[in-house]
Amino acid sequence: MIHIRKANNQDAKQAVILISSVLKEIFGEKPLPNYDDVNNIEGAYKFFIVAEDNGKIIGTTAVKEDESSARLSRVYIHKDYRRRGLGTLLVIKALKFCAKKYKRVFLTTYKEMGVEGFYEKFGFKVYKRNEKIWMEKFLSPPIIKETPVPEISK
Repeated sequence: MIHIRKANNQDAKQAVILISSVLKEIFGEKPLPNYDDVNNIEGAYKFFIVAEDNGKIIGTTAVKEDESSARLSRVYIHKDYRRRGLGTLLVIKALKFCAKKYKRVFLTTYKEMGVEGFYEKFGFKVYKRNEKIWMEKFLSPPIIKETPVPEISK
């Protein structure tokens, strides 16, 4: 059974394993980023949730504060659980958190990740392209219509 909960520092090891496996799947053997932020979940993030299945972390989503904006980050789903609504559910939960405090949410992604369309369905727009794709969404109440939460298939 899939369970979504607030992450804590004890989740760091499994979260790093998931994130690095997704990045290796997409980018191959390119050098992987530093994970100091994930190793300090409780100190580095305003919001960090994990999805787990039988004790194994299969999804992550986080929010960092960047001046007066929120930065959506660490949205990763294990390959065996994609295209089932889990990423949508995690992002909706993160945006609901952001709606309480921030007027703007932004994120960065890469062309190779193929997720630009995923974020566009939440109202994110591209505002800059370089080696990364920068996307933003301006929040104003109501942020997200009360949409039925999709069921997650196993």
